[in-house]
Amino acid sequence: MPLFVLLEFLTAPFKSQKQKPNVKLGNFNMNPEQDAFDIWSKAGTAGMNKYLAGSREHKTQFWTAGAGWYAKNLRDEQLDLISYLHHLSERIKLMQLLANMMEDEEVSLRDAATLLKNLCSDCPPQSLPHQSHD
Repeated sequence: MPLFVLLEFLTAPFKSQKQKPNVKLGNFNMNPEQDAFDIWSKAGTAGMNKYLAGSREHKTQFWTAGAGWYAKNLRDEQLDLISYLHHLSERIKLMQLLANMMEDEEVSLRDAATLLKNLCSDCPPQSLPHQSHD
């Protein structure tokens, strides 16, 4: 049974309940400069690694492409981002719903942990099952 089917089955009775108040997160002892450094140093390192890996994989000189090629590929990436954002937002909603269910003790910690592991995993999308049209 796919995860989304299980989650829909498990969470459907609770979707119409009113929202619980948001809990404020703590300070985490960080200032804006530290946060900015953390974000951009990680992004810089990740960007350099991705660029160099792509250069090795495709054996090309990325900077030599024409503007039309960059525009087409950027458009494709933007369309992918919309799908990614949609599914990420849906996963966040399910995690919030699961947290409410845990708070109200409507789901066991073991079941909640299993669902959270699946929701937060880094596994890629699953392949479609082979369907015969005989």
